[in-house]
Amino acid sequence: MSQESSQAHLVPRRDLLRAAAGTGALLFATGEMTQPAGAAAPASPGSNSEGITAIYSPLDPEQTLILFADLQAGIIERGVTNELPRLRRTVSALAKLARLFDIPAIVTTAPTQEPQPRVTPEIAAALGDLPYHTRTTTDAFLHTETREAILATGRSALLVAGVATEIIVQHTALSGVARGLHVEVVVDACSGISARTEDAALRRLVQSGVVITSAASVGGQLAGDLSQPKGGQAMGILYEMMSN
Repeated sequence: MSQESSQAHLVPRRDLLRAAAGTGALLFATGEMTQPAGAAAPASPGSNSEGITAIYSPLDPEQTLILFADLQAGIIERGVTNELPRLRRTVSALAKLARLFDIPAIVTTAPTQEPQPRVTPEIAAALGDLPYHTRTTTDAFLHTETREAILATGRSALLVAGVATEIIVQHTALSGVARGLHVEVVVDACSGISARTEDAALRRLVQSGVVITSAASVGGQLAGDLSQPKGGQAMGILYEMMSN
């Protein structure tokens, strides 16, 4: 095989590895990729035979916050890419992980014809009645009250869960990255308008540096050492989520 054809083979493989840098916050770089702002410095990164450096920075509960976006009656039911019972179980698991690890949670909602939005009850069941911030924007960072609530936490890693993936989730995640935050979209705590449009949104997010993850990955990172009390409790939350 010629040198040119060999290089042509390696380029798409390198791109694929970058695009796969989702679950577990595993970031692949070839040297020119910089570390996300606010992320902890990795310890002794290794490299493989292709010269690709693997950097693993697990979530730090002291630097993480969760945004629950538009998970409310009239919107949550409109998602078609995630079964509603599964979506509710995942949201419940995220809320329970937030309580266990003292992670701030922020609730933002869209306007409704009702006197007030009816937020899915799984959040309050785990975290109590949190204040919610009702926006008229499709990006949480464009709404002053919601943006200030996020930034006031001082956290550098933002987990986003919500409906729809293509609207509030996508635009908020993009804005978060633009502001220097490490942003992860918890895909099984989201639901999209259609499989085709959600896939387009997720591809755009990955290309922009957003990590696509899952509740299991989040819980596993936060759990860390299962011999520690919180580690075992975190895995118990995930087992409950998967068994229902």
